[in-house]
Amino acid sequence: MKEEIINGIKYRLDEENLTAEVIRKDEYKDCIIIPEAVVFNELTYRVTSIGMGAFYGCESLTAITIPNSVTIIEDSAFHDCKNLSSITIPESVEIIGDSAFAYCESLKVIAIPNSVKYIGDRAFFCCSSLAVITFQGAAPWMKGIGLGDNWHFGSPAKITIVPTVL
Repeated sequence: MKEEIINGIKYRLDEENLTAEVIRKDEYKDCIIIPEAVVFNELTYRVTSIGMGAFYGCESLTAITIPNSVTIIEDSAFHDCKNLSSITIPESVEIIGDSAFAYCESLKVIAIPNSVKYIGDRAFFCCSSLAVITFQGAAPWMKGIGLGDNWHFGSPAKITIVPTVL
C-alpha cells in the first residue's frame, strides 16, 4: 500500500486489488468531486471507500460528490465538517460508519439510498440543521439496519421514507 495525492485528493492505493481509499490530508476545501477511479504510474485504481476521518475537521469543505464505486463511508469520515451543506450518497454505499457525519452543522437534507445496510452509532450526531432524512426504499428498521444512537441530540425534524419503485 502506498499513499499518494492525485488531483488534490489523498489516497491509500492498494496495488494488489487496484483499489483506492480516500484518506486524510491537511485540508480539503470548498467542493470536492471524488472520481470513480484514479490513475497512478499507469495503473487504474477504483475508489471504493472514504477512509476513517478522511475529512475530519475540514471546516472549509462545503459540498462533496461521492462516486458510485464507493461502498463504505468509514467512521468519522466527515466528522466536524461544520460547513458541509451538500452531500450525495450513491446507491453503491452499503455502510455508513460511526459518527460519519457527526457535527456537520450545515447539513440540512440527506438521502440514504436503499443499498445502505448499516448506519453506525451517532452517524448524524449534533447535525443541528438536519431537517430531513429520506430513506430510499424500505425503512431501515424494517430492513434490520442497526441504527444505534444516530438521532440523539439535534434530531432531524422529519424522517421521510420514499418507497422503492420497481
